[in-house]
Amino acid sequence: MVADTGSSRLVAARRRSLEAKGAIGILGVAAFGVFLVAARAQAPGHHRRSPRPLAAPESFVRVVRQNLLEAGIIAPAEAPPDAQTAVS
Repeated sequence: MVADTGSSRLVAARRRSLEAKGAIGILGVAAFGVFLVAARAQAPGHHRRSPRPLAAPESFVRVVRQNLLEAGIIAPAEAPPDAQTAVS
């Protein structure tokens, strides 16, 4: 009779472990579904407006270019010096 009691306890323990594994699996799938729906609700799939290039305004670029030209930092390209011959 002692062996029968141990066997029935083992069967009951295995049944409880299978039920626990099933419950964990079901909860995992349910949590995945909830988080999937929440992520799709929070993240937009497309932009509402078309993207604009990140560039400085044209008036700003014009003023900076003018200031650099006046300071002599940048200047129009100059032609190379003409060829000279030495008097021998």
